[in-house]
Parts: sequence; structure tokens; C-alpha cells
Amino acid sequence: MSQLEHLSEEQILDQLFEAAEKLPEETVRIQRLDMQITLHGLTSSKVDSIRERCTVRRSVKGSVEEKVDTETFNALLISEATGSLTVKGLTLNGWGDPRITSRLKLSGGEQAVRRMLLAGELDAVGDKVLELSGFGVEISDLKN
Repeated sequence: MSQLEHLSEEQILDQLFEAAEKLPEETVRIQRLDMQITLHGLTSSKVDSIRERCTVRRSVKGSVEEKVDTETFNALLISEATGSLTVKGLTLNGWGDPRITSRLKLSGGEQAVRRMLLAGELDAVGDKVLELSGFGVEISDLKN
């Protein structure tokens, strides 16, 4: 008999809820900055909220056009998903750490991300956040 067969319904549900609350995490390295960034996945409501903040709407001939500002979207994703940054042994509490923002005279983590990462790095790390958040999962992956 497997261990699962000995679990009560409540124990099984407890494990399910614990797993659902534990967000995937991964550390990526930006070689140019000698920086390690610990990222975690974001919930769908958090990603939707960020997307909404980055959506620009304008009226064109009576209809509303929407466009997502991808640079701001990626910067906010990265800022929200970063647990910690480590640079040459110095650990910072994310992009909004006062040691970054006050020194660069920035209002928050999103500005620090935009200031410090190059365009390609911004896209690559933003894509990693979306991957950790479950985007890009194929149905065949779900079957296994």
C-alpha cells in the first residue's frame, strides 16, 4: 500500500492547498551585472493587475484601442516576482531596496529594474517570471 492510501481526505486537501500556495521559485543570473535574482511565480490575479496597470487605452475614430506597454509590464513583473538580489555577496531585499532606490534617486523597484537591466535582459527575465507563473505550460505537460 502506498503512503497516499493512508491519508485522510482532510490530509489530502491540506496537501493540495499547501502546494497551491507554494509559488515556484528559481534563481537566475545576470552575468553582466554579476547579479543573482531569486524569482518566484505570480498568481493570475497579480499578473492581471500588472497587465491592467500597463495597458494604455486611446480612442481612435470612436473605438478604443488597447496596447500593453511591454517594457513597463516586464519591469513590474520582475520587480514583483523578485524575492532577493545578490551582487558579489551583498544581498538586497529586491529592486525596491533603499540601497538601490535612494542611491539612484528612484521612486521604486520598477524604475530600478528599468534603469539597471538592458532591453534583452528585461525581456528574458520577464519571460522567466511568466514561465514560473505557469504561462507556456502545454496540455501534454499537464497530463503527466
